Amino acid sequence: MAHRPHIVIFATGGTIQCAKDAMTGKVSPAMTGAQMLRAVEGLNDTFEIEIQEPFTMPGSDLSLNEAMTLTREIRTMQQRPDVDGIVVLQGTDTMDEVPYFVHTAVKCDKPVVFTGSMKSARDRYSDALGNVYGAAMVAAHPASLGRGVLIYFNETIFAASEICKMHSSRIDAFHSFYGPLGGTIEDSVRYYRDSHQGRVFPLEQVDLDVPIFPCYTGVDADLLELYLRKDLKGLVIEGYGTGNIPRYLTPQIEKALDRGIPVVLATRCIDGESFACYDHPGGGAELERMGVILSGSLTAFKSRIKVLIMLSCGCTTEEIRQEFAQGASQL
Repeated sequence: MAHRPHIVIFATGGTIQCAKDAMTGKVSPAMTGAQMLRAVEGLNDTFEIEIQEPFTMPGSDLSLNEAMTLTREIRTMQQRPDVDGIVVLQGTDTMDEVPYFVHTAVKCDKPVVFTGSMKSARDRYSDALGNVYGAAMVAAHPASLGRGVLIYFNETIFAASEICKMHSSRIDAFHSFYGPLGGTIEDSVRYYRDSHQGRVFPLEQVDLDVPIFPCYTGVDADLLELYLRKDLKGLVIEGYGTGNIPRYLTPQIEKALDRGIPVVLATRCIDGESFACYDHPGGGAELERMGVILSGSLTAFKSRIKVLIMLSCGCTTEEIRQEFAQGASQL
């Protein structure tokens, strides 16, 4: 009998475990992970499936606590010699955050693939069953080793460090401006470019306050002042373009830096990077001279995750600065 790869599937809820009501058109939680997996044709014929259900909730309810729970559970599965790969099913609202958390905190000696669905069961465009089977294929494939956490949607493989949710409801919602890593064609897995995991941090717990402050036309500096009244350990600014903020916010930024708070500046643009370009008050070049850390290609959401994890592991501001600089140099 042919070897069936042993795939552990963590089912945590989300649209993939929901169903659409034919009368109302509304979508609600409708099944356990085990019930949903039974509907995936050929899954148990091809793979030896082990189901784990550590919690069940929408992606919008996932917090750092659930991310930490998954981190611990996946680390345990990484140590089991009988496990060939790991799949995590979760809600898509936080698909660009929780997988990156795991990517930064778990050494992936075995493939880890996150997926979910944009459409629920009984929706005419449902992508749920295909995404589960495809994610298991990717998790079982030897070419998936050494790449860190992967994300699989719509027959396409992405890196957790690069992915963004670009559409609120379509099945092709997820993209990376670097392009996909690969994809599936029928029953084969194909990679188009290399990727690597990068530095992994030995995170044991996370309970720090690192908020994101968004810039927008006419943003009130007093709002940033309110942020600074809290016991912040770090701060991420979501600025404009290549990394610019209104000049009248710089006194609050200086105040944070004087308190020893690492301040990271990301761009609110979907594509591109933050870098030291504009040399004027509030421009990225001046902010970098002040001590602000530029995030490069990481979004504000992913920058927050990295800062949280590094601070929780005892890293200094200078170590955080070097980590972001090294990540930018590898692009």
